[in-house]
Amino acid sequence: MADLHSDVWAGTSRFTAQWHQNMLVQQWLPLVPGTEAKLRAGGRVADVGCGTGQALIALARAYPAITATGYDAHQPSIEQARRAAAEAGVAGRVSYHALDATAGLPESFDVITTFDVVHDAVDPLGLLRAIRDALRPGGRYLCLEINCSDHAADNTGPIAALLYGFSVLYCMTTSLAEGGEGLGTLGLPEPALRQLAGKAGFTQVRHVEMDNPFNRLYELTR
Repeated sequence: MADLHSDVWAGTSRFTAQWHQNMLVQQWLPLVPGTEAKLRAGGRVADVGCGTGQALIALARAYPAITATGYDAHQPSIEQARRAAAEAGVAGRVSYHALDATAGLPESFDVITTFDVVHDAVDPLGLLRAIRDALRPGGRYLCLEINCSDHAADNTGPIAALLYGFSVLYCMTTSLAEGGEGLGTLGLPEPALRQLAGKAGFTQVRHVEMDNPFNRLYELTR
């Protein structure tokens, strides 16, 4: 990760910012009322693989009772996230820390989120176990992943070509570079996620129905 040009991180942040600014609160959370209720009640929230922190800033603005922590292994992104939270006026409730979450999270949480993260992980099973262990009883894990089929022949068209390009050039490669699983962008379709989640100890995985050609949303419980 440290060897990649800073433009990679800037581009990734710009690409995903529209999810957090225009979809997360407005479209996705109304589809998961159990998770949204915990946010409205002022739950403790973590975003794993938080990047430049946009998701938690959006959540803090929409749900003023929450306190939240973002974790990411990339220190420059954490520093940028801290600046962004300060500029947004939410730094008193949102903090960011450089951490490899696979080794475990230092606190417990009511809601944990990952946005397009698990398929990039060096150890996706270890990451899911760490998230499961950090959930409080009754807690919710909101997982956004790539919209893809487990049958390669079904992954066709311009969007699939774009996603496969991401996979080869970034997602799969960054994991393999660390000796990881190398799942890549199209390596975590729903059956694979369900299998990993079961091994990690989650008792329920709900595919949240939504109209989105790029992403699928899942709500997991302990």
